[in-house]
Amino acid sequence: MLFSSPLIKGTLVKKYRRSIVDVRLEDGTLVTAHCPTMGIMNAVPDTGRPVMLSDSGLETRRHKLTWELIQIDGTWVGVNSSLPRKVLVEAIQQRLIPSLKGFTDIQVDATYGHGNKIDVMLQGMEHNCFISTFQVTWVENNVALFPDTPSPRMTKSVQQLTEIAKQGHRAVAFFFVQRGDCSLFKPAEHVDKDFLKSMLAAQSAGVELMVYRAHVTPKAITLGTPLPYSLE
Repeated sequence: MLFSSPLIKGTLVKKYRRSIVDVRLEDGTLVTAHCPTMGIMNAVPDTGRPVMLSDSGLETRRHKLTWELIQIDGTWVGVNSSLPRKVLVEAIQQRLIPSLKGFTDIQVDATYGHGNKIDVMLQGMEHNCFISTFQVTWVENNVALFPDTPSPRMTKSVQQLTEIAKQGHRAVAFFFVQRGDCSLFKPAEHVDKDFLKSMLAAQSAGVELMVYRAHVTPKAITLGTPLPYSLE
């Protein structure tokens, strides 16, 4: 996914809360930017790191700038939680994921059953596929970890996939690691034991686990290579 316009360089000054940050631009201007993230990103340093912002161009927005990237130890890391779903849909349309080829229609933020929502639903001639996307930003010792804080919401998303699989449908948990400096993915059991339990139950029920690294640059975030994972 190409960024629609050149990103703006700056330095992270402060994270006020999970959706607002202060950034010092290259010309010295201090700006406040929006960060559309689902978590508090414990692994992202608080200050002093190079960051990149996008400009919505909408003067009516309270914060027209959006925090997109941060550089950690020489690696660009995506922090925008809306991107995994967009990158996944783009990859499916470009037929980059072999196991997700052959579907005739893609629905985003789809409704199914009795008003239930799912990130992506693929419709085919013989069956449908239900996909929930998860953003991963935390890496320690080359291992990507998720979640970075206890997350009942993410656990519920996995449980939703489990119920879908039990009903005989294809269900996929898609983890998008928005950085390339890792060689393995694991649930962070020491952070959220319930999430790990939900993942193990999902796997037993037939939910597919897909983990992909991102290819992150200041120009684009695209699907990288599959990442090995362990639930042990």
